Amino acid sequence: MASKTVEAVLFPGIDVRVERVSDSSNVLLVEAVSTVRPGRCPDCRKQARRIHSTYQRDLNERSLGSHRVIVRLQVRRYFCDRKTCSRKTFVEQVPGLSERHRRSSTRLTGWLRSIAIELGGRPAARLCRRLHLVAGRTRLLRLLTAPMVPDRAPRVLGVDEFAFRKGCTYGNVLVDVEAGRVVDVLPDRTSQTFAAWLTEHPGAEII
Repeated sequence: MASKTVEAVLFPGIDVRVERVSDSSNVLLVEAVSTVRPGRCPDCRKQARRIHSTYQRDLNERSLGSHRVIVRLQVRRYFCDRKTCSRKTFVEQVPGLSERHRRSSTRLTGWLRSIAIELGGRPAARLCRRLHLVAGRTRLLRLLTAPMVPDRAPRVLGVDEFAFRKGCTYGNVLVDVEAGRVVDVLPDRTSQTFAAWLTEHPGAEII
């Protein structure tokens, strides 16, 4: 079997070139360079043509055994040449690895979000420490975003009440029974609120 490159092992399917890997104090530092094609301005979507500069950004990556992994990624800043665009420069992103304003890789962010969904705040933070992941309770909770509510109700819609605060405030949770996922949460359990939701989201055949 042919031997794999470092890129194929650490970053499968991601457009980067690994320049150096070093190990120090249980931290694995991976120095890499972006090889993605010039991207588009995030505001006006014009294709980039000119490089403004390059710089390095550090991304926390999923741990490897007992080692924390940090990716020191060299990326390019491009000019936006559209005169009507308010954004004069922008930084490229590497699909599958980096996202705007995040200090964690896309894969690590996905890990942390899954842990937060399953465990919540403090228990998730304790597990992250055991896994050698740098993530506090507040950061984990910020990763929890409300799912998009579909325009149409699912074919089989489940409705159940739950307590925001037991004995005080109740709401309704709406579930796509066939897909096994939550569709929406209603602020109360009145029939008027539920009827209004059904009017705005037609399509339910069985409730």
